[in-house]
Amino acid sequence: MEVVGAHTLVTTGGVVVHNCFPKDVNALKQLAGNSGYHFQLLGAVIEVNELQKRRVVAKLQKHLGSLVGKTVTLLGLAFKPNTDDLREASSLVLAARLQAEGAHVRAYDPVAEAGAADLMPGVELAPGPLEAVASADAVVLVTEWEEFISLDWSAVAEGMNGRLLIDGRNALDPKAVRAAGLDYEGIGRRVSQ
Repeated sequence: MEVVGAHTLVTTGGVVVHNCFPKDVNALKQLAGNSGYHFQLLGAVIEVNELQKRRVVAKLQKHLGSLVGKTVTLLGLAFKPNTDDLREASSLVLAARLQAEGAHVRAYDPVAEAGAADLMPGVELAPGPLEAVASADAVVLVTEWEEFISLDWSAVAEGMNGRLLIDGRNALDPKAVRAAGLDYEGIGRRVSQ
């Protein structure tokens, strides 16, 4: 039985299971390893999940060149919408990699910012999405909060210095984003979209 809104499942045996893909995959891999079984598929899943984070940085570099001195905004910090949970959050890895490349990182999340302040030193936390994208060279959608899905992308384009939007969740309508005047890049999505 699924507990709606809580991203939790209750199994027939009464076990409560939270929906956290990276944590669950890592736990399964550990269990397999403890049993002496080398679970190659789980290793590949973890590797692909990590590769997605590197692809974001590569796409930023493809469009912007060097990231030194560039402002990159992360929209969303929690690992999934409707939670403040930052465990296994892509934002932690992305922020650290972007800062290592010399970028200034600004971010906004509707609920996860309190926990992010301690975990993401040097990241500027903005009070709202439009403040977060102001003067940004690029924006990365990290968490598919409904607030971001329905964002006024024309207002985003007007406030930015650059035009690049990377949809790290493939949650946005590419045509609508492009119509607002932004250069849309998805992750793993066909170029024609």
